[in-house]
Amino acid sequence: MGPIAAVRAKRLANFVSSVLTMASIFMPWIRYNIGPPISAIQTTDASFAPNASLAVSLVVAGGIISLLSRYGGLLTMAGVWLFVASPPEQFLFVASNVVITSSFEIGVWLAWAGATISLLGSSWTLPFGLLTTEVNRKKLGMILFPLGVVTAVFGTLIPLPVSIVLILTGLIVLGVSLILLLPRQRRTLAQILKSFGRGDKHDQSEIEEIG
Repeated sequence: MGPIAAVRAKRLANFVSSVLTMASIFMPWIRYNIGPPISAIQTTDASFAPNASLAVSLVVAGGIISLLSRYGGLLTMAGVWLFVASPPEQFLFVASNVVITSSFEIGVWLAWAGATISLLGSSWTLPFGLLTTEVNRKKLGMILFPLGVVTAVFGTLIPLPVSIVLILTGLIVLGVSLILLLPRQRRTLAQILKSFGRGDKHDQSEIEEIG
């Protein structure tokens, strides 16, 4: 495999790992013997212990970062380990003689697979010269903008205090995307009006010459 093909394969691994990780949070993660399987998103409900929200937040952050760097897989692994080592306790009202057991579902293994594939990916998927041109800056901004929106919206769906971390992260990503989408050379209002004035005078002089 040539160097270019190797780079493409690693970037594909970053993309696949991010897709698997983000898809896993909507799939069943845990099943109690008294009810249906529960997805990672559902474990962020207030009826569960706060450690579930923290674990899922790490998985989401890892899934987003994996798109840009393989080290996002480490965050995903940390979230899965936290979820497995300390399964979310659900506050349930059941009879005292009922024993509640739980088992992990496919979502956990899918997130772990995504994290493992991420470690096989590229350390940095974006070329270092990406920000040198205005077109590339806008492309990166268009990628980061939806990621910031998804992160901030997801933060509003989970309880405090973990939600604050995700909301702030989403807002930071949104801010960076807007900076990239704006023109690199910023002009003041006076300079803009002055440039328009020059344009009008230039057009007027051309009209006078034609007349």
